Amino acid sequence: MKKTLVALAVVAAVGSAQAAEMYSMDGVTIDVNGEVGVKYIKVQDEADKSQLDLDEAKFGFEIEYEMTEDLAMGAYMDIEANNADDNVTRGDVYGSVTIAQQHVVTFGSQTTIFDEAGIGNDYEFGFTSYFEDLESKGDQVLKYKYNGNEVFSAGVAYAEYRNTTGYTDSDYELDGKISANVEDASFTLYLAHGEKSDVENDAYVLEARYRLGDLRVAGSYGSTDGETDDADMYGVTATFDDGGRFNYGVGWAITDYDDGSKDTVNDTYANVTYIFTDEVKVYAEVGFTDEDDTDTGYVVGMSATF
Repeated sequence: MKKTLVALAVVAAVGSAQAAEMYSMDGVTIDVNGEVGVKYIKVQDEADKSQLDLDEAKFGFEIEYEMTEDLAMGAYMDIEANNADDNVTRGDVYGSVTIAQQHVVTFGSQTTIFDEAGIGNDYEFGFTSYFEDLESKGDQVLKYKYNGNEVFSAGVAYAEYRNTTGYTDSDYELDGKISANVEDASFTLYLAHGEKSDVENDAYVLEARYRLGDLRVAGSYGSTDGETDDADMYGVTATFDDGGRFNYGVGWAITDYDDGSKDTVNDTYANVTYIFTDEVKVYAEVGFTDEDDTDTGYVVGMSATF
């Protein structure tokens, strides 16, 4: 899973959840969403130069049909464009069944539950992922999620990779989570097990969050046991909303490799965001790491969503 461990909080706040309702009649609802972002970035690889980059260009829509008061069926699809590939690609495409507004089953091309793990609000320089042996996405994913009135939630997902280039027909990933909210605190446990080319890979992440007014703090511990480097990771993050248009975030993580083949790595980031509206923002971030062959990274950017 080549992604940062802490890049999800901002996505949840300003991403595709902000959908525009285009049609609603006779139990049929059509929502559309999109995101466009541009950034100037210097990545941490010391061999790379700074550049102006298209950060995000995505458009999606969701159709839902309310069959009864407690049963709805629907479908979702999005498309993405980026200047790395210079083309347009299909993103997630899946069907959904919602029962009693608490049980949601989705099936198709999508991410798995383990992809949701993350405690921070970084843009580019969050904690380097060490879950390299887990895909946490695929074209053959079955996922179930339960939401118990914002107190308890859980989910499980199963991904197959049959007839997929680079995989065997027996490759799979099974993962899930349980989460509980207690007043201003929340706790989440993620578990994952997968098999690729007859090699088993396991990982888990435990997260805790606490909110005190405009200040939010979080901590996480994760461990992986797989084909490549086994590692343990400890992370803490904090975000502060000044009550106006500014938001500030910091984070620090330590990755400790079990077999001693790599040195312990420290990653740190700090950012500031100026929010024009709920849909438009600008941001700046700097990231530090003591990993070999790296420099300080920085990025400034703007994004707009609907």
